[in-house]
Amino acid sequence: MDSSNISFTALYTGHVWFEHGMSARFFTSPRSSIMYNAMKPFEYFSKKVVGVNLRDLLLQRHLIMDHRIRQLIENEGVTQIIEIACGLSPRGYTFSKEYPNLRYVEADLPGMASRKKSLLEEEGGLADNHEVVTCNFFESGAPSGLDYVLQEVLDTSRPTIIITEGLINYFDLDTISGVWSQMQSLSSVFPNAWYLTDLMPRLKHSAAYKYVRIGEKLIGKIARADVNLHYSGNQEIFDGFQACGFSETTVHQPEDYYDTLPIPQSRSESVVRVVEAKV
Repeated sequence: MDSSNISFTALYTGHVWFEHGMSARFFTSPRSSIMYNAMKPFEYFSKKVVGVNLRDLLLQRHLIMDHRIRQLIENEGVTQIIEIACGLSPRGYTFSKEYPNLRYVEADLPGMASRKKSLLEEEGGLADNHEVVTCNFFESGAPSGLDYVLQEVLDTSRPTIIITEGLINYFDLDTISGVWSQMQSLSSVFPNAWYLTDLMPRLKHSAAYKYVRIGEKLIGKIARADVNLHYSGNQEIFDGFQACGFSETTVHQPEDYYDTLPIPQSRSESVVRVVEAKV
């Protein structure tokens, strides 16, 4: 895989998934391996001192989201998924094989979408029920606007899940709330639709909050983007998504799944949340 123009966060996250059996080797690269191994001392120190590290946060959110996706497919009849800002996510590759009747659409900005599509084609990883398209939250119309992708590229007769992972905290609350409101309105054409995302709230009482703030600044510098913590707790998350028009909102915490999923445990209150919002 040519990783020369793929961000640090995408490469590191993709390698974490691979090292923990959730992704294929062809989603990794020598550069991602170097990054992963270089981070080991920092991850070890953070786990020992704080009780949680970045790797744990990535695994917590990914495992919870995968679990809920499978439940929605098997119990709620979901037959279509779009993953926006898919990056090096392995979901399209794995879920399209696991569920042959599922249509999986991966979407990203043109550069990343082109790389992802080429990578999958080289490895024989694209099936009839799996495709890669371009999408930009802040455009409208063909070929990449959110309105065009949701209502023209997708099959509006199918129960659908919309996914964003590792994306939301890069936008300020006003900006991303506008996207959520638009997404909710556009998704009303589906017979049923769910939006799954992750975020980190401002949990000042958590022992891990100081680590999150340090990590926030570090990731912001590496990614050359601001990192925003939008809400102070679960009730604010719930209220925020309801204000964007979603009919039901569930906030999932890692603690809810310690007994049922092979999920890393934090010594103090977890600092990652998975939000499931029904249109």
